[in-house]
Amino acid sequence: MPKPPSLFRPEALEHQRARGLHAELLLLDTSATRWGSWLVCAALLAVVTFASIGRLSEYATGPAFVQLDGRTTLTASSPGLITQVTVKPGDRVEKGDELIRFHSASELSELQASTREFDSQLAKLLLRPDDALSREALVSLRSRRELAQERLDQRQLRAPHRGIVGDVRVREGQLVDPGLRMMDLQGAASEGTITALLPGRYRALLHAGDTLRFQLDGFHQLTHELVVNRVGEQIVGPAEAARFVGRDLADAITIAGPVVLVSATLPKTWFALEGQRYDFANGMYGKAEAAVRNEPLAYAFVPGLKQWIERMKSGPAFARRWIEGVSHVD
Repeated sequence: MPKPPSLFRPEALEHQRARGLHAELLLLDTSATRWGSWLVCAALLAVVTFASIGRLSEYATGPAFVQLDGRTTLTASSPGLITQVTVKPGDRVEKGDELIRFHSASELSELQASTREFDSQLAKLLLRPDDALSREALVSLRSRRELAQERLDQRQLRAPHRGIVGDVRVREGQLVDPGLRMMDLQGAASEGTITALLPGRYRALLHAGDTLRFQLDGFHQLTHELVVNRVGEQIVGPAEAARFVGRDLADAITIAGPVVLVSATLPKTWFALEGQRYDFANGMYGKAEAAVRNEPLAYAFVPGLKQWIERMKSGPAFARRWIEGVSHVD
């Protein structure tokens, strides 16, 4: 019976038999394995070091505005009709300068009448110096004239000190009531205050002496590092906070929820940026933030680590010393 043909050529089979039986399961490069092990250890050490040294901070952020001392709010002391506003915002005035004039026809008529009667009585007294009745009448008319002059002066609003006219809230022809805010007068400022409206949920974490970072709107490249000197005792709602801020700023800033008022003192009433000096102005606003938590980054990876460290700190003295040496817990 003839031999069936082979699938492979005889030469190929002979070459395969000549190679012999030689094989390896896995060929390893020992130098690559050694360097890879060191790289993995270094990466693990870097992660552990970063988790131990790195800090995880949480900030309370909110709008803030500038308040300068030396600002005087001028209000109406009596009802009246404004006939003339003699100044405009930005004008510089001296003490005693007229700012607003009210309708004063009756006061002016009374002053003119009392002045005429005083002059007439004075002429009679000069003709008859020994007339006691004329002398008494003259004294009475002098008091009447002075009272009329005082009432006429009250129909004019004058600058109580030197300064710059700020916001003017009244106009000619307006009828005002007592206590109405008419304008602001900014005198020479010696101190400024930053008032920040921070979220009310952080009230328990905010304290006097904390650092407050303030960035003025329009000058974001400059951050002012301030020290908190007062934290409000109460948490107020948006409506109450808007009343505290005032009508001018309430429209410029957004108050999203309950807030707590935090104050910090500016070291100077001006600041410098890129070689230029700028003065703070009343009502300038921006953004403020205060750090409320500053903990090791390891707490984020191991949630129970903080509680364990707290228990160790309350344990034996050697454990407390060890914990304080390797970790600082705020």
